[in-house]
Amino acid sequence: MKNKILYVMGAVLSVMQVGCDNADDLLNQYIEDGPIVYAGRIEVLDIKSGYQKVGVRIVPAEDVNRAYCMLRWNTASGAADSVKVDYTPANYHDDFEGYYTVVDMPDIEGNVLIEAWNVDAFGNKSLLTDQGGFVYGPNYVRTLLPSSVGFTAGNQAVEFDNRVGAVDNLVSYEQQDGQFTEEVTVVESLELINPKSGGVVRSKTRYLINENDIDTLVTPDYLETVIPQVGER
Repeated sequence: MKNKILYVMGAVLSVMQVGCDNADDLLNQYIEDGPIVYAGRIEVLDIKSGYQKVGVRIVPAEDVNRAYCMLRWNTASGAADSVKVDYTPANYHDDFEGYYTVVDMPDIEGNVLIEAWNVDAFGNKSLLTDQGGFVYGPNYVRTLLPSSVGFTAGNQAVEFDNRVGAVDNLVSYEQQDGQFTEEVTVVESLELINPKSGGVVRSKTRYLINENDIDTLVTPDYLETVIPQVGER
């Protein structure tokens, strides 16, 4: 019985020794180049929509060794695009209180996912951060409608019933001599001087879809509204 117990104990110790050796091998392989070190992670990644581009605001974690940030998109297509943003004073935007860059995306329209990570002065990378955004393009702009146009009594002024998101209108009109006035920016109302009855008011509407956007969008075609005859409605 005693010999049997000693045999079992020896077998257990042998297995434990083999397990420890294997674990040591795995650990040594894992840390043969030293422990993994991560750079400070990005705390804020804010995507601002624009026309065929986006603005990217980056607020990195406090890290005295931070060097730059990498932005990557189009990862689903298998041909990811990327851009490097150095953490230099030239790339810092005081109003946005963070580092900022504009990324042109002429081949993208609609939703986009941007992945980002920091790299420090020693080449260490941070954990990944991602944020979705939206890129406006010609198809989106074509869905925008110009503000409707009306006239006050006697054609003294033209008035605009602005849609949600409209900023202002680009307006010119035909005068009695048949010439069009220079285009001006109008929010709600424009006084008409010598308008031609039966002539035309040309207008486009400018939109800011979201406060965070970096571009306004203008309806692609002019709305042409006939100036009514005086007394005609």
